[in-house]
Amino acid sequence: MTIHYVPDRVFMKDIKRLDPKLGCKYEPSHGHFVVTYDRAVGGPVPICMVKGKDGGFRQPDKRDLDFIKSGDRNVVDVETRLRKSAEYMEKVREKDRKNAKDNIRDMTKDGKIQLANKFSQLAGGGKGNSAFRRIEPKPKGTVFN
Repeated sequence: MTIHYVPDRVFMKDIKRLDPKLGCKYEPSHGHFVVTYDRAVGGPVPICMVKGKDGGFRQPDKRDLDFIKSGDRNVVDVETRLRKSAEYMEKVREKDRKNAKDNIRDMTKDGKIQLANKFSQLAGGGKGNSAFRRIEPKPKGTVFN
């Protein structure tokens, strides 16, 4: 496999069209391309690393442009971002509710003795009361008939 250490020309044109301060370079220390942002003071700052599905090498492409655009606050208005956040949190809450219901249903599948013992332990009542029939010991000196 031949590794090209120069990013694709089309990708570089697209990234410069997005923002002239963006750049892309190959980083030999970890073997991946890195998208950078050129600051006014100091050197360029890495903003994302280009990796393949298995974490290996790949050339930067449209996926990386879409990733960079998704982090740009000027592209998406505030109302859309807040609506997406609210929808996401509602989905998370619904998933938590479903998981809680499933957990309760799974716990009640246990027998009543196990549940009684578990409730007793949670309440701090010691070992709990056994649900089995108890035989009361008779006092000594009694005659059995």
